[in-house]
Amino acid sequence: MSKIDINSLKKDQEYCFAALKLIEQLFRDGKIPEYMFRNILSDYADIVDETEFVKGNHNQIKEECA
Repeated sequence: MSKIDINSLKKDQEYCFAALKLIEQLFRDGKIPEYMFRNILSDYADIVDETEFVKGNHNQIKEECA
């Protein structure tokens, strides 16, 4: 798997942020596992703010108490 070209994206952090948001949507849809999403985010933590992204399993259905 290849990485996003950081040299060109340091100038334009919006591209990197948008790409990571698309990857986040893949995680939310269950297309990629959580560990992969976390690893990708940590790779680009120096470019974007990680707090802007979901962490943990948000695909689980929460049961309501009766």
